[in-house]
Amino acid sequence: MKQIKVLLWFDVEDYLTPESDDAFFKLLQMLDSIGVRATLKFCTRKAAVLKERGREDILRLLPNHELSFHTTRHSVHPLPTEYLNHYGFRSGTEEFYRREKPGFDHLAAIVGQRLTSYGHPGFAWAPQAFAAVRKMGVPTYLDAHPILNVNGGPFWYEGLFTMSGLVNLIHSRHEPDQFQRLCRAFDQMDLQGEDVVFLSVYDHPTELACTEFWDEVNFARGKNPSVCRPAPLRAAGELEKNIEALRRFLLYTLEKENVEYITATEAMRYEKSGIEPITVQDLREYARSVDGLVSFSSLGGRMLCASELFSLLARSLTGRALIPELLYGPEQDEPSRIRTETVPVREIAEAAYGQFETVLGYKQLKSLYPVGENLLNPADMLCTMAEALRTGVERVPVRRGRLSAADYVDSAYRFGGNWILWEESFRAENVVEATRLQCWTLKPARV
Repeated sequence: MKQIKVLLWFDVEDYLTPESDDAFFKLLQMLDSIGVRATLKFCTRKAAVLKERGREDILRLLPNHELSFHTTRHSVHPLPTEYLNHYGFRSGTEEFYRREKPGFDHLAAIVGQRLTSYGHPGFAWAPQAFAAVRKMGVPTYLDAHPILNVNGGPFWYEGLFTMSGLVNLIHSRHEPDQFQRLCRAFDQMDLQGEDVVFLSVYDHPTELACTEFWDEVNFARGKNPSVCRPAPLRAAGELEKNIEALRRFLLYTLEKENVEYITATEAMRYEKSGIEPITVQDLREYARSVDGLVSFSSLGGRMLCASELFSLLARSLTGRALIPELLYGPEQDEPSRIRTETVPVREIAEAAYGQFETVLGYKQLKSLYPVGENLLNPADMLCTMAEALRTGVERVPVRRGRLSAADYVDSAYRFGGNWILWEESFRAENVVEATRLQCWTLKPARV
């Protein structure tokens, strides 16, 4: 029987509507009454407001759950996608870190916990945030966004265990028959997978108490209001009905012997990671399979992203230990500039091993590598090194490559028009391109 691991998470963000505090308190009481731990994604300003309002009754219950970072001020413009679209990957990562690290630290101090995950506000995806929160010590990403997914399962991206684009995703809309809808969605979930199937269930305390999102009331179309308003409230008794529907759903699922509720970091336990060392023979077999399409691959019982494979080829050809190293994707996708028919194997391998940029201290692939008279991009470098390992010669012709791992990104996705907070004309093409380039770090989690 396949094991179903349920990620139950709540975005705790509405600092304008006091009634959302009461909704959150009642929600926490309900969860504790049935022994379910959730992942609580906190906006820093919300936690600070709870402290200011003297809601110690709420703060005392937080240690029963796992807490995550949901940015400092959530929906105040500019949102991460808006301001990071003006930056490259490296400078954008530094900018996100500069803007958000103080709020991250403040939130951790208020709740007295280590923050274990990150999730963006609304649809405000940005790849620079991954590297920045990794530097803050965050190991996982938990949210839902359609721009990137790997066959509907969890994956690794920029060094974070990422739970986004999961095929099994439930968000209650609080209709009159919501309990039946939730149960039906659970019963009809996709059970593809080897042993473990993930289900992501999420909600917002503000939705339990309000008829509209607090941020849609105040921050629509890219504007910040001069005066903020609380969200309109549901009719008396609806909050309690919404919580009761969720309680009944949780109990319904807990009756199944193969269902377990887990938090963001607990999800990492279920990955099957190979522990055997990678051998030269493993790498030679991989090199024989390289056909110009650069993506993740399984080697020696473990899954490796494209940049880890890049590092292994360089290490093998220079006689170094075969220890895979994660490198972030380059700043730009540039064509190689080739002036010689062949390149020395040792020279290209030493360039791949020894030349790199840095992002907050982490290594990053260069857009172009000087190799003799040539300037080669990382995809061509990888395919040429694979050719060298295959043939065993001292000089090889440059082989062309393409980062096919980037095909998992929806390149047609456009910000703007799909969320009321965006300006209608907002597109964020630079964010989409940066997302593709960071697929050098993409690989599926094996669960």
